[in-house]
Amino acid sequence: MMRKPVVGISYKTYVNTVDKATELVKALAEVTTNEKDVEKFVFPSLGVIYPVAQALKGSEIAFGAQNISPYENGAYTGEVSIESIIDLGGTHVEIGHAERQRIFHETLDMIHLKTKLTLEKGMTPVLCIGEGVRLDNRAERKQELKKQILASFGEVNEALIEKVILAYEPVWAIGKAEAADAAYVHQTHELIREIVKESYSTELAESVRIIYGGSVSKDNVYEITSHDDVDGVFIGRFGHDPANYKQILDTVKQVKLKG
Repeated sequence: MMRKPVVGISYKTYVNTVDKATELVKALAEVTTNEKDVEKFVFPSLGVIYPVAQALKGSEIAFGAQNISPYENGAYTGEVSIESIIDLGGTHVEIGHAERQRIFHETLDMIHLKTKLTLEKGMTPVLCIGEGVRLDNRAERKQELKKQILASFGEVNEALIEKVILAYEPVWAIGKAEAADAAYVHQTHELIREIVKESYSTELAESVRIIYGGSVSKDNVYEITSHDDVDGVFIGRFGHDPANYKQILDTVKQVKLKG
């Protein structure tokens, strides 16, 4: 089954001014003009999401929020409602990043609520999963990932789950000099697809997209994506230069579409 390749990028809170954020995403839109074969999304810092939305109008790049409230509406002071992201034209929501869990004590229950809400509102969750330390034991790694996946999906209808993008981000590789080695990444993506197949259905396992995040660069993207179960990448700091982003995108397109 042909799954559309994905290249996403998150700016975390590195790019927080209107001028810098709009300059950056306009440059991304320019270097990817008319590129429709690869799905692209950006997660700007929440404080500049409105100007980024304006800057991306008419482009082929989708955008969304790095985080949302688990509740759509109500007395939740300081939270960002999904209603606002939808109103701005956002289509994607990043959910469950390791930093949200480690620094802000986000639980799997909260991740489930956010995933469920995002799907019910017709948006695409980019659901981050990954083990805290390298687990060379295949069974241990599979068990840890299965726990995260099943808790995050909960009772969500299988028909909705198909829209999820699973972002495999081994916590021990985030922000490091190098990504996890390709063989480890490939085996883990196989395990994730196995989990979805065994827990849901073959059809869902074949259609859901699984991307890799964690120190992705133009130097390692070819090797990482050279496996049928890796559908793209989730870029961090190595994509802050639009030229690097373009090179990564072109490589993913070449590998996944054999173009």
